[in-house]
Amino acid sequence: MADVFLSYKKEDLPIADHIVAALRTEGFSVWWDDGLTPRTAWDAMLEKEIAAAAAVVVLWTPRSIGSDWVRTEAHYADDRGKLVPVMVEACTIPLAFMLKQTINLSGWQSDRNDRQWRKLLTWIADLAGSKPGNANIPQALGAAQPNPFREALGHLASGEPIVDGALVNASTPAATAFRDGENLPVMRILPKGAFLIGSLPSDPDWSSVEGPQKRIEIPTPFAIGVFPVLVSEYRALMGQLPAALSSPPAAPHGLVDRFFRQTAAPDQASVALDPQAPATCVSFDDAQAFIARISEATGETYRLPSEAEWEYACRAGSRTRYSFGDNIDATMALFGAASGPVAAGSYPANAFGLYDMHGNVREWTADLWHESYDGTPLDGSPATEGHGSMRVVRGGAWCDGAAMLRSAARMRATQSSRTNVIGFRVARALS
Repeated sequence: MADVFLSYKKEDLPIADHIVAALRTEGFSVWWDDGLTPRTAWDAMLEKEIAAAAAVVVLWTPRSIGSDWVRTEAHYADDRGKLVPVMVEACTIPLAFMLKQTINLSGWQSDRNDRQWRKLLTWIADLAGSKPGNANIPQALGAAQPNPFREALGHLASGEPIVDGALVNASTPAATAFRDGENLPVMRILPKGAFLIGSLPSDPDWSSVEGPQKRIEIPTPFAIGVFPVLVSEYRALMGQLPAALSSPPAAPHGLVDRFFRQTAAPDQASVALDPQAPATCVSFDDAQAFIARISEATGETYRLPSEAEWEYACRAGSRTRYSFGDNIDATMALFGAASGPVAAGSYPANAFGLYDMHGNVREWTADLWHESYDGTPLDGSPATEGHGSMRVVRGGAWCDGAAMLRSAARMRATQSSRTNVIGFRVARALS
C-alpha cells in the first residue's frame, strides 16, 4: 500500500521521474506505472493501486490536461477525498478541477524549503496519516496529529502550536490551529458533522425563534477563529479602529426583558486600548470589509460563519444548554457585567478549543434574521431570506443575562449598527 499514486501523461515521464525521486527522498512510498509491461493487466493493476494509495498526486501539464485517462484518475481520486492536484508546467487546468486547491510547482527548482513543495508534502502527510491503522485523530475532541512538514509559527497560551496557514488543506486533521500571517486571527479546523440546531420548549428559557429543531449537516471541514477578532488584529489589518459608538443596544428580539441587563456604554477608548479585547463597535458591513481585506491579503476565502456553523462550533458536540452543561456561572464566561468586554481567552475554551463562544461579546453571523428555522438550509449554509436589514447575532455579551449565553439563544441587530456589545469571528474555507 503506497502513500502516493502518481497520475501523469507518458510524455511527461522525465518530470514524473523527478517528482517521484523527490517524494521518495522525503520518505514517502510512491507507486507509478513505469514498471508496467504490455502483458500487465493495466486496468486491474491501476484500479488496485489507486484504491490502496493514501494520496493521488495528479501532474497537470499542457499534455496531461487533454488525457482522458489522467482526468479519469483525477475524478476517481476526488470522489474519494484523496486528490492532490499539482501543476508542474503552466497550463489551463480542466474546468472540473479549477476550483480545487492546486499546488504550483511550475517553477520549482528542487528546493526542499520551497513553500509550494512544503504544501505538497504536508498535504500528502495529512492524507497518509489518516489511513486505517495510522494514529491520526480526525475528531475535533482529540489533539491534532503532528505533521513533520509543518512548523509552529507560535503557540497558544496553552502551549499548543500554531502552524502556518499556507500548509493546511482540506485533509489537515481537525483541531489543528493555524494562522495565515502575523497579526491575523488564529484559526481552528473543525470536522464535518451533524447536530440539532435550536432548542426545545422544555428549556425554561426557550423562545419561539429557537425552533423548530432541525438536523443540520456540516458537509466539509472548515476553520473558525479560536477567538473573536481582536482589537490588535482589526487595527493591524484595517489601519484604524471602527467608528464611534452608536446608541446603546436594545433588548434582543424574542426574549423577555428579565434576560437582558441594560447598561451604560463604556468609553470607547477604554475598549480600544486593550489589544487582546474583542473588536467591538463593528457593524456587519465593517465585518464584511475586514473579511474582504483579509481574503485579499492572504489569498484565502474568509467569511462570516453561518448561524448553523456558529452553533455547531459553539456546541462542540454537546446537547446541553451551554457547551459545558445546563448551568453557567462567573467562572465560565463574562456576563451580567457593567464594565465592558475583557481580553479574549480569559475563560475556559469549549471542547473544540474555541474561546468566548459564550459571553464577552455577541457575534455577527452571515444570516439574515428569520423568525424560525422553518426555512433554514440543512447543509449549514446561511439563510439568505429574511428581514432585509437585520442580521443574526449569537453568543451573548458582557451585559447580557445568562439565558442569552445559551448555545441556542438567538438575537438580531440592524446590520449598520455599531455597539460595544457586538464583535465578530471569522471562518475560512480549507480548499
